[in-house]
Amino acid sequence: MKRGSVVREFPAGEVLRAEVVGGASDIALHAEEGKARVEVHYIVHGWGSLAEARERELLANPPVYFLDGTLRVGPEPEGVDLDYVLFLPPEAEVEVEVGSGDVQASGFSKSVRIRTGSGDIDLTRISGEIHVRCGSGDIRLHQVFGAVFACTGSGDLDGRELKGHIDVETGSGDVSLRDAEGDLRILTGSGDVEVEGILTEETWRIRTGSGDVHLALAEPLEAEILLRTEFGDIDCEFSLSAEEVREGRLKGRIGEKPKARVWVETAAGDITLAKP
Repeated sequence: MKRGSVVREFPAGEVLRAEVVGGASDIALHAEEGKARVEVHYIVHGWGSLAEARERELLANPPVYFLDGTLRVGPEPEGVDLDYVLFLPPEAEVEVEVGSGDVQASGFSKSVRIRTGSGDIDLTRISGEIHVRCGSGDIRLHQVFGAVFACTGSGDLDGRELKGHIDVETGSGDVSLRDAEGDLRILTGSGDVEVEGILTEETWRIRTGSGDVHLALAEPLEAEILLRTEFGDIDCEFSLSAEEVREGRLKGRIGEKPKARVWVETAAGDITLAKP
């Protein structure tokens, strides 16, 4: 077994897009002015001449390719485990697909697309549109100022300081968002939903199967409200002009001229509309 690393550099301003493919690779992508750089960290399996031959081939021909503004990295050759660290221009578009590895990305201003099987996804300081999907991994978002489209099977989603359209789907994972501003759509199977944010003219639509929903909304709040649950309780801390109040259903208006809308539906969960 052999360990080591190999580095490839590319002139500043030439990389417009990066595409990374990995099996069990961990991948980190950082926005940075100047030359683009790819660090390939490897573990070569095998012993003796076999490991030496694999290492020589990897050092001579690492899976890093550049053509017409697109940087392509991966996949791993047979008998070798690879992790990647990429330093790219902030305006580069990013697309990553990995099986069981984790993916981190920070500082990009264009679109970021990431797909993992069981790996986690961690995104920070992204101002472009985000599309992320994972099977059983968790998704973490921090300081994201563009549209977000996120889907996870059994993983949780945690977001902080989000400004822009947010669209989230989970199977059994929980969703927790703090400092959220923008239109919001959340759909979960059995996961709980907690959101703290600001509503002015946006629409929040949240639906769960058996999860609880807790919303903490900043004042002053003016919004049309529709809350429905089949087998749960509803608790609203705001004063509202009620249009319909009955078991499992609350409809009304908060404020004089509401422009925002909050629509929440759950089958077996509780719904709480709270003040921060």
